[in-house]
Amino acid sequence: MVRCCARRAVGWRKWVWGLTATAVVLALPGWGKVLRGPAGDISLESRRFGGIEYVPLYDVAEALGLRLTWWYEARIIELEGRELRLSLMPGSRVVGGDRRTPVQMEAGVVFSRGVPYVPASFVTTTLAPYFERLRATARAGGGARLVVLDPGHGGRDQGAAGHGVVEKELTLDIARRVRAALVAKGVKVRLTRDGDVYVPLARRAEIANELGAAVFVSIHANAVNEQARTISGSETFYLSRAQTASDAATERLENSPLKDEVHSGWSALTARLKRFFLGNHFKQTRAQSIALAQRIQRRVGNVAVGDNRGIKPANLQVLRETLCPACLVEVGFLSHATDASYLRKEWYRQKVAEAIAEGIWEYLRTL
Repeated sequence: MVRCCARRAVGWRKWVWGLTATAVVLALPGWGKVLRGPAGDISLESRRFGGIEYVPLYDVAEALGLRLTWWYEARIIELEGRELRLSLMPGSRVVGGDRRTPVQMEAGVVFSRGVPYVPASFVTTTLAPYFERLRATARAGGGARLVVLDPGHGGRDQGAAGHGVVEKELTLDIARRVRAALVAKGVKVRLTRDGDVYVPLARRAEIANELGAAVFVSIHANAVNEQARTISGSETFYLSRAQTASDAATERLENSPLKDEVHSGWSALTARLKRFFLGNHFKQTRAQSIALAQRIQRRVGNVAVGDNRGIKPANLQVLRETLCPACLVEVGFLSHATDASYLRKEWYRQKVAEAIAEGIWEYLRTL
């Protein structure tokens, strides 16, 4: 959705360094911000410049389905949609458009490392006169929703392994494929890890919470010690208490890294606070988590080898500490020879990834 003229990369930085009005900009580290946009909540990273909260203009354009063009010679930034064209100037509060009177932002456009930022209120207030025309574009683009994908395990925690497949490698490969499929639909996606690194379970949930994610999906592969020749297929878990011995076994397996996480924020809470937060989580997101799990499992179950084991409840920490609708999908059993043999094939992993992406996309369109 974002395009720029060929000279943007060099010209932008060259001109920004020459600015006298904004010679030095000190920024605090970024964090997640959820803003009410024309088609619902928009999840953006925000930073503070001079005491004012700012968001990246690139991400705003992507979320609203607009093209961004930087005209270096004219020193104008244009945002263009199907029925709307807006223009901004670095250091200026004025937003020009097709309205008779230009509107003003609470502060001017600033740059940080060559990236333009606008006040967060640009989304919620400045653009308000254009919401009606932006609404259809933003909804069609899908970028107003942030999806956080969580490739299970990583680093020193390899997860399950069997028949030549290691879970930490498999989950990262599938997560990257899911990301590509969603990005192609205009959805903004972040991964909790994008390499072979160890990320504590509590931190994975924190990433989603800090970014204000609309959806959190953790990707795993299963394994059993008993009945390894007969138990196969895919299943998806949502947050609840495990109901069967099999579900409880999965719960223990996926929570196993907890022994290394002595500083987990959850473990530091009192029993009363745990009950309070968990109760609120159930009230606010349990139904949505079930709906998300159903859509993903229906898609995955239709393409995966082995049994369609359906959706199941489990008290998994990575789901328990995530505030948005969340689920954990098990793409197969590495302890089963057939499941593992297919998961070794690139075309099959792509097929499973596309199924997960379709399930997420179907859920997002209900929001």
